[in-house]
Amino acid sequence: MARTKIKGYAPDMDPTEVGVLVNCANAVPSAKGMQGAPAPVTTPLAALAAACVGAAIVRKLDDTTRFFAGTSTKLYEAATTTWTDVSRGASTYTAIASGARWSFAQYGNVSLAVQKSDLLQFSTSGAFANVVSSPQAVPKASIVETVGQFVFLFDTTEATYGDSPDRWWCSASGNYADWNPSTTTECATGRLISSPGVIRGAKRFGEQIAVYKTRGMYLGTYQGSPSIWRFDEMPGEAGAASNDAIVNIGTGAYPKHLFMGLDDFYSFDGSRPTPIGVGWVKKSVFSEISYANIKLCATLHDPVNSRVYFYYPTESTLTKCVVYNYLTKQWGRDDRSIECAANYISSGISYGDLGTYYATYADLPQVPYGTSFLVAGATAPAIFNTSHQLQTLNGTSSTSSITTGDLGDEQNLTLVTRVRPLFLVKPTTSNVINYYRNNLGDTLTAGQTSSFADGKYDFIRSARWHRIKFNFAGDWEMGSFNVYANTEGEA
Repeated sequence: MARTKIKGYAPDMDPTEVGVLVNCANAVPSAKGMQGAPAPVTTPLAALAAACVGAAIVRKLDDTTRFFAGTSTKLYEAATTTWTDVSRGASTYTAIASGARWSFAQYGNVSLAVQKSDLLQFSTSGAFANVVSSPQAVPKASIVETVGQFVFLFDTTEATYGDSPDRWWCSASGNYADWNPSTTTECATGRLISSPGVIRGAKRFGEQIAVYKTRGMYLGTYQGSPSIWRFDEMPGEAGAASNDAIVNIGTGAYPKHLFMGLDDFYSFDGSRPTPIGVGWVKKSVFSEISYANIKLCATLHDPVNSRVYFYYPTESTLTKCVVYNYLTKQWGRDDRSIECAANYISSGISYGDLGTYYATYADLPQVPYGTSFLVAGATAPAIFNTSHQLQTLNGTSSTSSITTGDLGDEQNLTLVTRVRPLFLVKPTTSNVINYYRNNLGDTLTAGQTSSFADGKYDFIRSARWHRIKFNFAGDWEMGSFNVYANTEGEA
């Protein structure tokens, strides 16, 4: 057989498609093929006091950052090793609704936080406080976002209009504390009712704002007085599962969103949402997802490696994850149980600090040489695990595997004698298990396990169809492999 270039994880594709992986574990798409998924590395930060239900980095005008995390009743800000309680007056908030999340945004030097069970919060430094407006009270809301001189709130409730899951508000231009509708100040409100359902998400889109329901989306454009903002409905019925299920992979000048909907994954460039999961992972993911808990869906962007992690629940918590490389258009899988996902910027650790944070060398995080462990200001994709601990996804890969599709011929028997991987990074240890069958509808039979030696795996198996499962320990990257086989004739 000829050299086979890996096409990525595609359980929905025809398994006889050359290069397809029908299964993988802790393996993600790289620029050159597939590689072991980076393992989580525990940060010096202590665990939160309760489950994380929202976290974000915000960046101030002087380019310094703040990292916030919210629990059901508290807001915290990260230092190097500790969390500071920055809740309003150090008291508790009204408990966040089940399945809901804190939403964060930055307006100049003012950090904003919102969840629909309590009032809009602001902080310039230290603790948060209520944003107060009179005579029109600030709406409570599920989502906050900023565009230019405006603060937006979505899925709101307040005295004048009551509970309005399809309503948007924008503050007065240049004043995050003015929520009194006026064509002069350009504070405004309206509803998005041409598609059904609740507003699930809203993200800045350059100088515009993209708003997502579960079965529809809108693009908001600034018009000035008297209409202030115009919202145009996008073609189709694609929408987002949640606000955290949307990520911007573009730039300010050329924005682009990737998001997880109710039936597929999508890319949005300002014209229309385009499916990216169909034929690859759509059927597999949405046949096992828990629709009762779909609001928990979350994304995590790794811009250095051009990857987006899509976390989703199969029961009541986030336990599954597919990973998309938006440059190669290929998929992988990195399942793990998490509470929340967010990019994290380390405050940096000097050699003099090591003894303070880690008692012995054995306690140091196992990260590859050259990663951002000691570097202040370096951004890393991160998750909160089920122990409420923040971990960055930049460690040495632990154990992982990839399984090829069916290699062979529907008519002739082939005798496979060797598989030679073309490693770009060689794993610490590895082996393969060959699976075989004579008809595609038959149950696969596991053959022998062969260890890696002298750049190859040796075994002997005769069958019409063969699958190869590669098992790895440690970091690895592979772009293709060779299967050595001879046709034995028609059988």
